Amino acid sequence: MRGEGAPPDDTDGDVCARVETLAGTWRGRAAGAERERTLPRETVDELLDSGLLSLAAPTCHGGPGSGWPTLAEAARRAARACPSTGWTIGVVGGHAALAGRLSPEASGLLFAKGVRQVFSTASAPVDGRITRVPGGFEVAGRWRFCSAVDHANWVMLNGWCESPSAPERVLVPLRADQVTVEGGWHVSGMSATGSKNILVDGVFVADALVTSFDACFGERWPNGSGPGPGAGPRTGTGTGAGSTDYLGGVPYLHYMNSVVIGPLLGCAEGAFDHYAASLSPRDGGRPRALDDLLVQDGLTESAAELACARHLYSAVCATLHSAGVGRRALTSQEGAVISRDRAYLARLCVRAVQRLVQLAGTAAHHDASVVARHWRDLQMMAAHRDVSWALNFPAYAALAIESGGATTAGSGVPGRSGVPGRDDALPAVAESHR
Repeated sequence: MRGEGAPPDDTDGDVCARVETLAGTWRGRAAGAERERTLPRETVDELLDSGLLSLAAPTCHGGPGSGWPTLAEAARRAARACPSTGWTIGVVGGHAALAGRLSPEASGLLFAKGVRQVFSTASAPVDGRITRVPGGFEVAGRWRFCSAVDHANWVMLNGWCESPSAPERVLVPLRADQVTVEGGWHVSGMSATGSKNILVDGVFVADALVTSFDACFGERWPNGSGPGPGAGPRTGTGTGAGSTDYLGGVPYLHYMNSVVIGPLLGCAEGAFDHYAASLSPRDGGRPRALDDLLVQDGLTESAAELACARHLYSAVCATLHSAGVGRRALTSQEGAVISRDRAYLARLCVRAVQRLVQLAGTAAHHDASVVARHWRDLQMMAAHRDVSWALNFPAYAALAIESGGATTAGSGVPGRSGVPGRDDALPAVAESHR
């Protein structure tokens, strides 16, 4: 399995090598991290020191400005060893791009000490409130699913502002010492992400530090790398900063909502690798599985499903990267296909690993089983709204029906991209598990 499926085009090989160097260490810590319900400080330091949490940080703030495939692939490879570490690279690391998309005052403040930062987010309020007051906003209450918040330097809240005028969706940055991290993160999967609740006790945030959702997620080029007046879009496909530093400028929602596919696919691949390795006897004798057609059939079908999932993964990476280096918004066709493909990728991964768990029998249900841990983590990832089939198939179905089936590449379906309104789904990366 590890030899199957090359990384997506335009992936930074040096970044992949950094992940592979550390993967064995993360694999050895995975069980302990699950028990502790947070990543070890040592793992977080390794992620920071290796630059794996700042891949998406923009070059204007000292980051590498990596392209989307590099971020997704780093998360995928780490998740084969420890799904929660892969999640932290892809999802929490992806927040560095979000931090760079805030207002100039806010992004300058968040990156004032450099890119070696952990940016957690909170987009699922329990009773959280953002209220407009003279000169700014007051934030109070609880938010859920703040991945890696134990190690955060900053927390970015996402919510609707209570205002005498029209309600407004905003992003509000808070220092880690302005929030209280609560316990209670007792979940069946992805425990080591430490996605705990936070409590905010009436914190005032100045106007200049608060960014509207539309301004943050719409097209914007804060670092001057986008098309200027009279300039055409950039269409290069290289891996230098000139072509890949686009996450700060392109309409960002589909990039953010798709980042989960890297750790999700890697988690499933890790389960497959562990199951296949368990079929080989430790004494080097003849594997009994060679005489068990049921095991062979199930193993092969799961491998085929993961091969199909990798094709979908590569397609999503290619579409997002192509739009990014072209400095353009996705068309409605591209957005609908990406939503469909990431949801079906999740479905394929769940089916593949569920079959392996069934083949393993009761042995796969021990807490200490690596396959069981990956299975628990995979189910938690697949519950994420951005890979929910029920929430993602309508856009593609409507497009296919309206276009009379003309949904293949190059069909020229007009674009309807943009920032969602109030009733649309919250961005995946910003809310972690939902």
